Amino acid sequence: MTNAFDAFDEGGSSFFQWGSQANAWKIDGTEAQLKKFLIDPASVKTGFGKITAGETPIYVWSDVPGTTATSPGVDYKPAFFIDVFVTEADGAPSDGWRPWSTNARASRDAVKAIWNEIHDGAAKNPGKVAVIKADGSEPKKFGPATVRVPKLSLAGFVDRPDAENEAPAPAADDGEDLF
Repeated sequence: MTNAFDAFDEGGSSFFQWGSQANAWKIDGTEAQLKKFLIDPASVKTGFGKITAGETPIYVWSDVPGTTATSPGVDYKPAFFIDVFVTEADGAPSDGWRPWSTNARASRDAVKAIWNEIHDGAAKNPGKVAVIKADGSEPKKFGPATVRVPKLSLAGFVDRPDAENEAPAPAADDGEDLF
């Protein structure tokens, strides 16, 4: 008989995050030097998040992504959520979909810098997901702090992997390996 509480010993949930101080991606808590990953543009949510050490993060999402909403409180910062697909072949510790929810300025700025291109490409590629190249990071000063902001670029669109570990089918072959 399996003990239903054994799952608590297996570690935390799955997640995707940029560590601006560590200058590395974190996938399920493991640092990774990613080269590429997928973003599902249809999954985007925008709103506000409150992250306090030792507490579960609180997010309040807008009904329509990208619309202006009133902050629920002084401790809340602008936030976003996107589904991300990672593979071992591109530097992740395992393959699969991970949620990327954050109110970190470095992550917001990185995604914001390429979002118009993703949005326009998604309109021309319905049902597909964006292939994002990760090319290191650059220092950026926010107030008194200097943090590392990931350098991201859109490499194209591919079919959305449906299964947890299914590799995406490539889009039209233009001679470049997108994912």
